[in-house]
Amino acid sequence: MDIEFLIERLERYILQESPKFFGNRLVNEDEARNQLSQLHEAVPEQVEQARELVEQRDAVLAQAKREAERIVASARAEAQQVIKDHQVVKDARRQAEILLHNAEREASRLQSDADEYVFNALSQLQGELTRILRVVENGLQKLETDRERALQEQNRANTKRPPQE
Repeated sequence: MDIEFLIERLERYILQESPKFFGNRLVNEDEARNQLSQLHEAVPEQVEQARELVEQRDAVLAQAKREAERIVASARAEAQQVIKDHQVVKDARRQAEILLHNAEREASRLQSDADEYVFNALSQLQGELTRILRVVENGLQKLETDRERALQEQNRANTKRPPQE
């Protein structure tokens, strides 16, 4: 399930749908735990997506390396074909160096782009996970506060009533 949807649903439940009692929201603990459980189940899906992004980056890098190796091999083969003539050899070496330089630059660019893409995706996931954790912590803190207030009110009510005989 989509983490955003689950977070919004939990926020809506805690902040809007749960009834107010003396200025405080009464939250059904089972419902809150159920929604938190769904969040916990959704997080591994997001982690799996991040892992897939890393695998995609690795595949792009491997493809770039293969392409660079192919270009280098092609340049070397060209150089050996024209070795008979000295000027042709010079030109071939120069062309091979240019091809090699271009291939290395392209591989570096592809790697940089892939790293940037993965970094952005992981940063976004980290932000989402941090926000989810904050929502969960706030929800739990609210539940605990509500429980403590209810217990205090119950204790006050019990101490004000005379014992029944």
